[in-house]
Amino acid sequence: MKLCIIGPDKRSQGEIDLMELAKKEFDSVLYAPIEMIRIETCKETAAPFFKNINLLDFDVIFPRISKRNADFGYVLLKIFEQHKILSPLSSESLLYGYNEFLLPFSLNNNKIQTPRTYLSMSRTAIEKSIDTMIYPAILKLPYSKTGTIVLDSAESAKGVVDTLETLNQPITLQETFKDATAISVLVIGNNTYAVKGKNSRYKLTTEERNTIMSVTQLLKATICQINLLKANDKAMVVGFNIKPKIHFYGDIYDINLLDKCLSYLGQRTTIKDENPIFNKFLEWLHDMRWKSHE
Repeated sequence: MKLCIIGPDKRSQGEIDLMELAKKEFDSVLYAPIEMIRIETCKETAAPFFKNINLLDFDVIFPRISKRNADFGYVLLKIFEQHKILSPLSSESLLYGYNEFLLPFSLNNNKIQTPRTYLSMSRTAIEKSIDTMIYPAILKLPYSKTGTIVLDSAESAKGVVDTLETLNQPITLQETFKDATAISVLVIGNNTYAVKGKNSRYKLTTEERNTIMSVTQLLKATICQINLLKANDKAMVVGFNIKPKIHFYGDIYDINLLDKCLSYLGQRTTIKDENPIFNKFLEWLHDMRWKSHE
């Protein structure tokens, strides 16, 4: 089995560890910096290359793509999907994972609860919502590379929105709750590793786990992070991360979760290669599941 890890030119310690562990699970491992990949199109087909290596020759692609490279990464994943190459992420997951408004819009369309979210192209358009929102709230820029801003009142929201309007980007505001609990969940296949706050293990309820699995199935992501906000015994989805800090969860659970990721991908590859008919059935079952929600 051949694995290609696609990530940044400057590797993090996580990516270095991933490379070393992958050599135990796969026969051949390549790290391809996304900045060094080119796509060639010819006769209605497209192929990605790293140097003179055709990446379509690999059995598994493990993308570690940042927000800065999301557009190019989307095209790459689309090509791999067309050629039925296994990846823990889909092009949809990349599209929604890095857009702060498309994600809640898509989740709500599929009856997955998120906090009330507002989108506008200008301060003037969103002004009435600012006065009636529940605070604290979170301000996000859908296409920004930066983080979020927590707003504690309508006055602070108006001041920040006035400043940010000059960036000419859509503005996204999302309500939150003063006493809410933040829960982040690493997903590896059907396994979940939940953390409450910054460093406490958390046991998901059956309903919370079902919510997590619904998100992964909708976005076709099998290794990812999902963020929840829990208030009044109700959990809502507030974020989706396609490049989770796997070491963080491994340290809290005292498990080598990078190894778990690679083992999962190796098993999926074996099933895909040895049971192509069963794999087709699973794809059909997945499609039918989501059509039933439309």
